[in-house]
Amino acid sequence: TIGMGTYVDPTPGVGCGGAANQRALESPFHKELVTKISLGFGPEKEQEMEYLLYKALPIQVAIIRATTADSSGNLSFEHESLLCDQRIIATAARNSGGVVLAQVERLAALRSLPSRSVGVPGAMVDCVCVVDEEDRDYFHPMSFTSKYNPVLTGEVKSPCCDNIPKLSLNERKVIARRASFALKPGKVVNLGIGLPEGVAQVAGEEGSLPYITLTTEPGVFGGLPASGHEFGPATNADAIVEMNAQFDFYDGGGLDQCFLGAAQISPEGDVNVSRMSEAKLTGPGGFIDISQATRNISFLCTFTTK
Repeated sequence: TIGMGTYVDPTPGVGCGGAANQRALESPFHKELVTKISLGFGPEKEQEMEYLLYKALPIQVAIIRATTADSSGNLSFEHESLLCDQRIIATAARNSGGVVLAQVERLAALRSLPSRSVGVPGAMVDCVCVVDEEDRDYFHPMSFTSKYNPVLTGEVKSPCCDNIPKLSLNERKVIARRASFALKPGKVVNLGIGLPEGVAQVAGEEGSLPYITLTTEPGVFGGLPASGHEFGPATNADAIVEMNAQFDFYDGGGLDQCFLGAAQISPEGDVNVSRMSEAKLTGPGGFIDISQATRNISFLCTFTTK
């Protein structure tokens, strides 16, 4: 039922099947992407529930990244801050008859990688590209701002969570601090990008991080989620899982509460998070899944943007 009642819902008068603009809406391909189906339940299938069916698309080429590749194409991710969905993308391309290209930092000897450290088997990989050492900072950085940080990969634990710099006192800090009042010990929480990032910082300042489990949609559990252009990984994370596994957890109702940003909120409570202007297209990310499957939601915004 994820997506029902949102802009990805193809029902006339409700949504547009996920079309980002008029040109996409008029495409003949658009009608095949999202369809509404009904499934019967009960002994006589007397009960019906409606669902959205998202068409799987064939993948001709997959381009993924890893840290190390051996001569058989087995890939490991020891210097990557997230597992994301490299294996899932490689599987989809391989099963579609496509090719898988992997960019890595270094090569290892034939079958020298420990089997438990292999994130993508060589059988799924068609080509490996090794980035020259002098080009790694530009072509293979960890993020937009970090070249490499072992704290974000989970290789080491940092003492920084014991002495977190305080946020400047501005509207972002005020909003984040007010939202943090809703945090409860023992709860599993998702933080969205933007204003919700400040909730983690405030929780760190107040010393409450050990008592809650903060998560981000790329697959992080625990720790202090990074912010800004670093958003996704976390300092001192408890665990890092693949993104699709994280959304299985989210969609199944695993979250106790979430903190999400909002561009616009209508008097009826409808929230716009993906369409900022006619000239700018911004996707919803995991917003739809998270907001529709979470028990307790806090939306963070200034209420001043027009």
